[in-house]
Amino acid sequence: MSQASSSAYERLRAAAAQLKVPEAVRAAAAATPGDPRPGEIWRAVWDHVVEIVIITAVDETTVRALPVSLETRFHDSDTLLLPAEASTLEQPLALWRSLGSRLPWCVLERQVSKLSVPLDGDGAPAPTVTGYRYGSPIPSPAAQSAEFRAALADTMDLLAAAHWAPQGSGDLAALLKQHGLGPAELIRHLSIQPPRALALLRAQTQLTPDEASLLAPAMGMAADKILAANPPLPERAVHELSRPTRRAQVRRLAQLTGTTEHDVRQQALFATLTLAARQQRPAETDWPARVDRYFDVHLG
Repeated sequence: MSQASSSAYERLRAAAAQLKVPEAVRAAAAATPGDPRPGEIWRAVWDHVVEIVIITAVDETTVRALPVSLETRFHDSDTLLLPAEASTLEQPLALWRSLGSRLPWCVLERQVSKLSVPLDGDGAPAPTVTGYRYGSPIPSPAAQSAEFRAALADTMDLLAAAHWAPQGSGDLAALLKQHGLGPAELIRHLSIQPPRALALLRAQTQLTPDEASLLAPAMGMAADKILAANPPLPERAVHELSRPTRRAQVRRLAQLTGTTEHDVRQQALFATLTLAARQQRPAETDWPARVDRYFDVHLG
């Protein structure tokens, strides 16, 4: 983790160590993460990247977020500088409006604070808000503010590009046919029943990561390339495993199995998809209940 990418969170920790932690911050840290809402300040984490962001808008699969810094001496002309009383952190904040990005839900780890002033979707304060000011233009590309801004921009780009679920081109049936894999070959390679083999060939269900690995030698392709040809994944299922409330379960199972969060999410997704495919009406699948059941079984 680079010093620049984690600076906001590290400064938050340092401030908390030196000052009395506000009760609202303590309560947010102890609570089970819920779904994000506008006006909340979150810790975003992906691989080795860490950043503090303010949520300004929320939709079904992404949030609109701005990087937040406790280092208020660095800013540009679009940076909103808020006083300590503007959030439950009780610290002055710099909101980098020019670096707002759409971030996937899966990068959100934990809420750490909440603003007490309303912002619009672009991070601009409501007309009734007072006590704020905007930063100054960056004087030159060599200025410290320019370096600080560039580091924040890189971090936001990495967070915006985060994903764990294969996109699914829908080319699986054609790909299997191209490699001469019919029902008999799939049954033999994958040790599956005829109905599942036929469903795969008709693009009615997805290959699992384990099945893709078994087919990789016969197809002369990497397993992830085969997975990328799957039928598109149900968006609701992917979203359920991307919610912040799932992250603690994902991490616990990754630790128990010695795998990564990425692998755990994929295994959970394809396991629930396989069970849902046996239902008469898979479109009506209760994905939260399915995912709950998966973690209940695998976490004991």
